[in-house]
Amino acid sequence: MYFELKDKTAEILARSRRREQLCDLPLDLIASEEEAYGIQAIAADALGFERTGYALIGSSESSRRALGLTQPVFSEIPASVLIMGVKQFRLPPGAIGAQCEFVFRMLRPFPEAGEAISREAAASAVLGCHPAIGILGRRTHQSFAGNNAAIVDFGLHVATLCGPYADEFDVERMTDINVNVFLFGQTMFAGPATSILGHPLEALVWLANKLSAHGKRLEPNDLIATGSCTTILRVLPGQHLAADFGPFGQVDCIFS
Repeated sequence: MYFELKDKTAEILARSRRREQLCDLPLDLIASEEEAYGIQAIAADALGFERTGYALIGSSESSRRALGLTQPVFSEIPASVLIMGVKQFRLPPGAIGAQCEFVFRMLRPFPEAGEAISREAAASAVLGCHPAIGILGRRTHQSFAGNNAAIVDFGLHVATLCGPYADEFDVERMTDINVNVFLFGQTMFAGPATSILGHPLEALVWLANKLSAHGKRLEPNDLIATGSCTTILRVLPGQHLAADFGPFGQVDCIFS
Protein backbone atom coordinates (compact mmCIF):
# COMPACT_ATOMS: atom_id res chain seq x y z
CA MET A 1 0.00 0.00 0.00
CA TYR A 2 1.38 3.40 -0.96
CA PHE A 3 2.37 5.68 1.92
CA GLU A 4 -0.14 8.38 0.96
CA LEU A 5 -2.92 5.79 1.22
CA LYS A 6 -1.87 4.72 4.71
CA ASP A 7 -2.89 8.03 6.27
CA LYS A 8 -6.20 8.01 4.37
CA THR A 9 -6.90 4.40 5.38
CA ALA A 10 -6.18 5.25 9.02
CA GLU A 11 -8.40 8.33 8.85
CA ILE A 12 -11.33 6.35 7.43
CA LEU A 13 -10.93 3.60 10.04
CA ALA A 14 -10.78 6.13 12.88
CA ARG A 15 -13.88 7.94 11.61
CA SER A 16 -15.74 4.66 11.19
CA ARG A 17 -14.90 3.60 14.75
CA ARG A 18 -15.77 6.96 16.24
CA ARG A 19 -19.12 7.15 14.43
CA GLU A 20 -19.87 3.41 14.68
CA GLN A 21 -20.23 3.16 10.91
CA LEU A 22 -18.97 0.56 8.44
CA CYS A 23 -16.73 1.51 5.55
CA ASP A 24 -15.40 0.03 2.32
CA LEU A 25 -11.65 -0.46 2.57
CA PRO A 26 -9.58 -3.19 0.84
CA LEU A 27 -7.82 -4.34 4.01
CA ASP A 28 -6.75 -7.52 2.23
CA LEU A 29 -4.19 -5.35 0.41
CA ILE A 30 -2.18 -4.72 3.59
CA ALA A 31 1.19 -6.20 2.68
CA SER A 32 2.86 -6.93 6.03
CA GLU A 33 2.43 -7.04 9.79
CA GLU A 34 4.71 -4.02 10.14
CA GLU A 35 2.56 -2.02 7.75
CA ALA A 36 -0.62 -3.16 9.52
CA TYR A 37 0.57 -2.05 12.97
CA GLY A 38 1.84 1.20 11.45
CA ILE A 39 -1.60 2.05 10.05
CA GLN A 40 -3.25 0.95 13.31
CA ALA A 41 -1.02 3.39 15.22
CA ILE A 42 -1.92 6.27 12.88
CA ALA A 43 -5.62 5.42 13.22
CA ALA A 44 -5.34 5.26 17.02
CA ASP A 45 -3.78 8.74 17.04
CA ALA A 46 -6.54 9.98 14.72
CA LEU A 47 -9.19 8.77 17.18
CA GLY A 48 -7.89 11.31 19.65
CA PHE A 49 -8.70 9.26 22.77
CA GLU A 50 -6.35 8.62 25.66
CA ARG A 51 -4.83 5.13 25.67
CA THR A 52 -5.58 3.08 28.77
CA GLY A 53 -3.89 -0.20 27.90
CA TYR A 54 -3.84 -3.00 25.34
CA ALA A 55 -6.15 -5.78 24.17
CA LEU A 56 -5.01 -9.13 22.81
CA ILE A 57 -7.17 -11.05 20.37
CA GLY A 58 -6.52 -14.61 19.24
CA SER A 59 -4.51 -15.72 22.27
CA SER A 60 -6.30 -19.09 22.36
CA GLU A 61 -6.43 -21.67 19.59
CA SER A 62 -10.23 -21.71 19.49
CA SER A 63 -10.47 -17.92 19.17
CA ARG A 64 -7.84 -17.85 16.40
CA ARG A 65 -9.76 -20.51 14.52
CA ALA A 66 -13.03 -18.57 14.88
CA LEU A 67 -11.44 -15.31 13.67
CA GLY A 68 -9.26 -16.70 10.90
CA LEU A 69 -5.99 -15.78 12.61
CA THR A 70 -2.74 -17.72 12.74
CA GLN A 71 -1.29 -15.85 15.73
CA PRO A 72 -2.41 -13.35 18.39
CA VAL A 73 -2.79 -9.69 17.47
CA PHE A 74 -3.12 -6.63 19.70
CA SER A 75 -4.30 -3.05 19.75
CA GLU A 76 -4.46 -0.13 22.13
CA ILE A 77 -7.59 0.27 24.28
CA PRO A 78 -9.01 3.80 24.05
CA ALA A 79 -10.16 5.09 27.44
CA SER A 80 -13.61 5.74 25.98
CA VAL A 81 -14.27 2.01 25.49
CA LEU A 82 -12.72 0.68 28.70
CA ILE A 83 -15.90 0.36 30.78
CA MET A 84 -16.07 -0.58 34.46
CA GLY A 85 -19.08 -2.28 36.04
CA VAL A 86 -21.25 -2.05 32.94
CA LYS A 87 -24.54 -3.97 32.99
CA GLN A 88 -25.75 -3.08 29.51
CA PHE A 89 -23.92 -2.52 26.23
CA ARG A 90 -25.21 -1.52 22.79
CA LEU A 91 -23.67 -3.62 20.04
CA PRO A 92 -22.39 -1.50 17.14
CA PRO A 93 -22.66 -2.39 13.44
CA GLY A 94 -20.05 -4.97 12.49
CA ALA A 95 -20.02 -6.68 15.89
CA ILE A 96 -18.50 -10.16 15.68
CA GLY A 97 -18.98 -11.43 19.20
CA ALA A 98 -17.63 -11.52 22.73
CA GLN A 99 -14.59 -13.02 24.42
CA CYS A 100 -14.27 -13.82 28.12
CA GLU A 101 -10.88 -12.73 29.39
CA PHE A 102 -8.73 -11.51 32.25
CA VAL A 103 -7.69 -7.87 32.44
CA PHE A 104 -4.48 -7.29 34.39
CA ARG A 105 -3.62 -3.92 35.93
CA MET A 106 0.10 -3.16 35.88
CA LEU A 107 1.92 -2.20 39.10
CA ARG A 108 5.16 -1.04 37.50
CA PRO A 109 6.88 -0.68 34.14
CA PHE A 110 7.43 -4.01 32.44
CA PRO A 111 10.08 -4.79 31.53
CA GLU A 112 12.26 -2.48 33.58
CA ALA A 113 15.73 -1.66 32.27
CA GLY A 114 17.76 -4.85 31.94
CA GLU A 115 14.90 -7.07 33.11
CA ALA A 116 14.29 -10.40 31.40
CA ILE A 117 10.78 -10.79 29.98
CA SER A 118 9.40 -13.91 31.67
CA ARG A 119 6.24 -15.16 33.34
CA GLU A 120 7.85 -14.80 36.78
CA ALA A 121 8.81 -11.19 36.05
CA ALA A 122 5.33 -10.48 34.68
CA ALA A 123 3.78 -11.82 37.90
CA SER A 124 5.82 -9.35 39.95
CA ALA A 125 4.73 -6.48 37.68
CA VAL A 126 0.98 -7.06 38.10
CA LEU A 127 -1.08 -5.17 40.68
CA GLY A 128 -4.47 -6.86 40.27
CA CYS A 129 -6.97 -8.36 37.87
CA HIS A 130 -10.53 -7.97 36.55
CA PRO A 131 -12.79 -10.58 34.98
CA ALA A 132 -13.95 -9.09 31.70
CA ILE A 133 -15.95 -9.42 28.52
CA GLY A 134 -14.27 -8.15 25.39
CA ILE A 135 -16.43 -7.06 22.44
CA LEU A 136 -14.99 -7.72 18.99
CA GLY A 137 -16.06 -6.23 15.68
CA ARG A 138 -15.07 -4.91 12.27
CA ARG A 139 -15.22 -1.45 10.77
CA THR A 140 -15.68 -2.75 7.20
CA HIS A 141 -18.68 -4.11 5.31
CA GLN A 142 -16.61 -7.03 4.08
CA SER A 143 -15.17 -9.65 6.40
CA PHE A 144 -11.46 -10.03 5.69
CA ALA A 145 -9.62 -13.04 7.08
CA GLY A 146 -5.98 -12.93 8.08
CA ASN A 147 -3.70 -11.36 10.63
CA ASN A 148 -2.88 -8.13 8.78
CA ALA A 149 -6.50 -7.17 8.07
CA ALA A 150 -7.39 -7.81 11.72
CA ILE A 151 -4.41 -5.81 13.00
CA VAL A 152 -5.12 -2.72 10.93
CA ASP A 153 -8.80 -2.78 11.95
CA PHE A 154 -7.84 -1.98 15.57
CA GLY A 155 -7.12 -5.66 16.22
CA LEU A 156 -10.90 -6.22 15.91
CA HIS A 157 -11.28 -4.61 19.36
CA VAL A 158 -14.51 -2.72 20.07
CA ALA A 159 -14.78 -2.46 23.87
CA THR A 160 -13.57 -4.04 27.12
CA LEU A 161 -16.21 -4.49 29.83
CA CYS A 162 -14.56 -5.04 33.22
CA GLY A 163 -16.04 -6.74 36.26
CA PRO A 164 -14.98 -6.25 39.91
CA TYR A 165 -11.31 -5.67 40.71
CA ALA A 166 -9.35 -8.34 42.58
CA ASP A 167 -6.08 -7.16 44.12
CA GLU A 168 -5.40 -10.30 46.15
CA PHE A 169 -4.92 -13.42 44.09
CA ASP A 170 -2.47 -16.22 43.54
CA VAL A 171 -1.32 -16.17 39.92
CA GLU A 172 -0.20 -19.79 40.14
CA ARG A 173 -3.77 -20.82 40.94
CA MET A 174 -4.84 -19.48 37.59
CA THR A 175 -3.89 -22.78 35.99
CA ASP A 176 -6.76 -24.39 37.93
CA ILE A 177 -9.44 -21.93 36.80
CA ASN A 178 -12.19 -22.86 34.37
CA VAL A 179 -14.22 -19.94 33.08
CA ASN A 180 -17.91 -20.85 32.76
CA VAL A 181 -20.05 -18.83 30.39
CA PHE A 182 -23.83 -18.56 30.73
CA LEU A 183 -26.35 -17.27 28.21
CA PHE A 184 -29.79 -16.61 29.73
CA GLY A 185 -28.64 -18.55 32.79
CA GLN A 186 -27.77 -21.72 30.87
CA THR A 187 -24.16 -22.93 30.66
CA MET A 188 -22.96 -22.44 27.10
CA PHE A 189 -19.21 -22.86 27.21
CA ALA A 190 -16.39 -23.53 29.63
CA GLY A 191 -12.76 -22.82 28.97
CA PRO A 192 -9.59 -23.19 31.04
CA ALA A 193 -7.44 -20.17 31.81
CA THR A 194 -4.52 -22.17 30.42
CA SER A 195 -6.01 -21.89 26.92
CA ILE A 196 -4.53 -18.37 26.88
CA LEU A 197 -1.02 -19.20 25.63
CA GLY A 198 -0.65 -21.83 28.37
CA HIS A 199 -1.15 -19.30 31.20
CA PRO A 200 -2.85 -15.85 31.24
CA LEU A 201 0.42 -14.19 32.29
CA GLU A 202 1.96 -15.41 29.03
CA ALA A 203 -0.27 -12.83 27.34
CA LEU A 204 1.75 -10.14 29.15
CA VAL A 205 5.00 -11.85 28.16
CA TRP A 206 3.94 -12.02 24.51
CA LEU A 207 2.81 -8.39 24.47
CA ALA A 208 5.89 -7.11 26.31
CA ASN A 209 8.11 -8.81 23.72
CA LYS A 210 6.13 -7.26 20.88
CA LEU A 211 6.33 -3.77 22.40
CA SER A 212 9.99 -4.15 23.36
CA ALA A 213 10.89 -4.83 19.73
CA HIS A 214 9.67 -1.29 18.98
CA GLY A 215 11.26 0.40 22.00
CA LYS A 216 8.06 0.42 24.08
CA ARG A 217 6.98 -1.24 27.31
CA LEU A 218 3.98 -1.68 29.59
CA GLU A 219 3.51 1.17 32.05
CA PRO A 220 2.07 1.42 35.59
CA ASN A 221 -1.77 1.33 35.61
CA ASP A 222 -1.93 -0.03 32.06
CA LEU A 223 -4.81 -2.47 31.71
CA ILE A 224 -4.01 -5.54 29.63
CA ALA A 225 -6.84 -7.69 28.25
CA THR A 226 -5.47 -11.20 27.73
CA GLY A 227 -7.78 -12.53 25.04
CA SER A 228 -10.39 -15.23 25.31
CA CYS A 229 -10.42 -18.36 27.47
CA THR A 230 -13.17 -19.78 25.24
CA THR A 231 -14.16 -19.60 21.62
CA ILE A 232 -15.61 -16.30 20.39
CA LEU A 233 -19.25 -16.13 21.46
CA ARG A 234 -21.81 -14.72 19.08
CA VAL A 235 -24.06 -12.30 20.95
CA LEU A 236 -27.23 -10.55 19.82
CA PRO A 237 -29.36 -7.68 21.12
CA GLY A 238 -31.58 -8.83 23.99
CA GLN A 239 -29.19 -11.53 25.20
CA HIS A 240 -27.76 -11.70 28.72
CA LEU A 241 -24.20 -13.04 28.93
CA ALA A 242 -22.50 -13.90 32.23
CA ALA A 243 -19.07 -15.37 32.90
CA ASP A 244 -17.85 -16.91 36.15
CA PHE A 245 -14.08 -16.70 36.71
CA GLY A 246 -14.09 -18.60 40.00
CA PRO A 247 -11.95 -16.80 42.63
CA PHE A 248 -11.60 -13.81 40.28
CA GLY A 249 -15.31 -13.08 40.37
CA GLN A 250 -18.03 -12.71 37.78
CA VAL A 251 -18.93 -10.30 35.03
CA ASP A 252 -22.21 -10.02 33.11
CA CYS A 253 -23.88 -7.82 30.54
CA ILE A 254 -27.18 -7.42 28.69
CA PHE A 255 -26.71 -6.51 25.03
CA SER A 256 -28.95 -4.07 23.21
